[in-house]
Amino acid sequence: MRITQEADYAIRIVCMLAELKDKADANKIAQQTMITQRFALKILRKLVGADIIKSFKGVTGGYMLSKEPNEITLRAIIETIDGPVQIMKCIDKDHCCSQMGLDKSKCVLHNIFASISNNIVNILDKITVEMIINNDADIFCILECK
Repeated sequence: MRITQEADYAIRIVCMLAELKDKADANKIAQQTMITQRFALKILRKLVGADIIKSFKGVTGGYMLSKEPNEITLRAIIETIDGPVQIMKCIDKDHCCSQMGLDKSKCVLHNIFASISNNIVNILDKITVEMIINNDADIFCILECK
């Protein structure tokens, strides 16, 4: 699994808005995150569609978080841009296993990679934007503690 550049930028945009605690227009967002305005607008549309941020029209318009930073997880942002987090194609319920067909429950590799994928999803679900912008030490406990 590789998180795309677009998802990386989306995380940076959301964190920037969380730190700002106010509206910002697309130009300011693009400048502060060093993303082209056109690409920033594409990402902003997706984040608005997922109700992670909200947009305001008009002269005093812009974008701001639609939720508190502690309610927005890395998983929510990444999945908004890249879709479900899966480390292999075989995790997808509609994918036909080369060894077991559609009954993948008996496939050792499927079970290994499904477990790894679930662990990644659980970690991404625990890390919030608030933790990131506050450089919270709990992030590393989530990553390293068993």
